[in-house]
Amino acid sequence: MIPPILIAENLQRAYPGAGESVAALRGVSLTLEAGDFVAVTGPSGCGKSTLLQLCGAMDVPTSGRLTLAGEEVARLSDGALTRLRRDKIGFVFQFFNLLPTLTVLENIALPLLLARVGEGEAFAKARVVAEKVGLSHRLAHFPAQVSGGEAQRAALARAVVHRPVLLVADEPTGSLDSANGGKVLELLRELNADLGVAILLATHDPAVAAAAKRVVRMRDGVVVED
Repeated sequence: MIPPILIAENLQRAYPGAGESVAALRGVSLTLEAGDFVAVTGPSGCGKSTLLQLCGAMDVPTSGRLTLAGEEVARLSDGALTRLRRDKIGFVFQFFNLLPTLTVLENIALPLLLARVGEGEAFAKARVVAEKVGLSHRLAHFPAQVSGGEAQRAALARAVVHRPVLLVADEPTGSLDSANGGKVLELLRELNADLGVAILLATHDPAVAAAAKRVVRMRDGVVVED
């Protein structure tokens, strides 16, 4: 039996405030299996982004337990945690985060190059993924030379080029018009189906959430519906 990709148990996260701490998460539990596509919805400030940061091992909970790809995150050294994020997790954000001095091809290949994959192999794999997201004709361009929709497709390709087991996407269509947003959603569905990558996506848009297989609704730092 294949173990879950992600198990979050009673995650709590509080941040220092003026005089007292501010609770962003108040005890959230969540499980993702291989191939899951889960949308997390709720109003601004409900804890969606905090939950994604914890589930992507970009932040640590104040309390609770998180297991990613069979590894209990709290027990990992800094080096092991870096390797977990590099090898097992892909990230997509609202504002692309492409490096402006690298071409689209170099941006897509970057996770492989950071993992010390040879340039020839890294660029070959990047071209395969770029073709899947419809960017074969833009590989020599720099981020400033492509549209917002193309930049987000490049970010998606970069996030999955190393075949992660989990893709964390925080408002991936938030800065796109409806047409390009729809294309990105369709790509997410295809990547989920074709690569089997589990997707955890945060959105405030019901139309985006409808693309997922499962919807988790949050309010005031807790899950109110799953």
